[in-house]
Amino acid sequence: MMGLATAMVAMVSGCSTPPTDPGTPGSAGSAPGAAGSTSGTAGATAGTAGATGAAGATGAAGATGAAGAAGAAGATGAAGATGAAGVTGTAGATGMAGATGTAGAGGCPTGVNGHCNADTGAVDKYPGFHLALAEEFDQPIDLDKDPIWTWSDGGPPEGQARFNKSQITFANGQMIITAVKQSVPPSVSYAEPDQNKTTGTASARSVLSGEFRTKYNNYRYGRYEVKFQAPVENGGTGADGNFLSTMFTFRTPKWKQWRELDNELEASIKNKVAYNVVNADNALGYPGGDSGNLAPPGVASFSIQAMHTYIIEWLPTKVTWYVDGQMLRANTNMPPGVPTISAKIMMNLWVFAGDGPVTFGDTSKNVYPFHSTYEYVRFYKWDQETMYPVADPKTLPAADTAFSQNNANETTYP
Repeated sequence: MMGLATAMVAMVSGCSTPPTDPGTPGSAGSAPGAAGSTSGTAGATAGTAGATGAAGATGAAGATGAAGAAGAAGATGAAGATGAAGVTGTAGATGMAGATGTAGAGGCPTGVNGHCNADTGAVDKYPGFHLALAEEFDQPIDLDKDPIWTWSDGGPPEGQARFNKSQITFANGQMIITAVKQSVPPSVSYAEPDQNKTTGTASARSVLSGEFRTKYNNYRYGRYEVKFQAPVENGGTGADGNFLSTMFTFRTPKWKQWRELDNELEASIKNKVAYNVVNADNALGYPGGDSGNLAPPGVASFSIQAMHTYIIEWLPTKVTWYVDGQMLRANTNMPPGVPTISAKIMMNLWVFAGDGPVTFGDTSKNVYPFHSTYEYVRFYKWDQETMYPVADPKTLPAADTAFSQNNANETTYP
């Protein structure tokens, strides 16, 4: 949910009036006493000139007079040097070069992708992890041209929803995913390719919604943090409807290497958070995994329809879920095992298949449109991660990119 410093330099300038008769000190040599007096006066005048003009040249003029007067002029010249010190204030201009340091993508610190703001916080917020990606949603994202984020043209086969770019919008520093009741005919999908093919056919659906995702299987060990809230799907009254509002990691294509870590907000359990781990190869349907739901401990009056911060911490042998800083649960390499290959970051809103009381709630109670609202999403890379994310997606292994295009608008992948 991916400053300039301005320096002003003060310049002190002035004019000096040179002696009207610079030849007088020379002719005074025949009368040493009187000449000395006249030269002293000239030195004082030169000293005044030093105070007003540039320090070095005026000091030299003062030296022409008698020793005492010239000394005074030299002191005034030192004052002029202070003016030069003022010029050193141009070092403030170098501070502008510091501002260039924040000129990374979206105003993020060096090494951080996405679009950041003052709320993004420290890159080392979590010991052992460093911020690598931040999206604060301050401005609309061009989902066809952004180097990190894109949209899906697929939809879960188990669901009623088909995804489209039109259902992902940005306003008031938030991303909104909206579900509407709309018949969607079957059509080609890149995000749901058939086995060993780059495309597939998504079946007819009755709901149109959206999925926001990263373009590449380019993320692995780290902390995935999101602040969002689930929809009010039933108009605010009556029985629970049916939806799944999410943030999760997911490897594509799923029929080859299904890797998934879920944080799900579900309509039928509004005071609990659902979790899921999938780690399976060559699965043509949902293969099952370590799944369940829990009420967050230490979070008073918890409701998925209020804003909360959710974290999935993914390490090589452990996955841990947090809600508002409180640990929800940990999976320590229990079946089906912790995924160890890269994935995409995804957020979506969908409705389960069937009508009436079905899994995840009663679809007949849904009052459309309804929407999920996201404040931000951030990824903190684990300090011991040795590969992902790579800076240039073209260097990703072929296994990370094959059959993994996201929508028909992507002309090249990667």
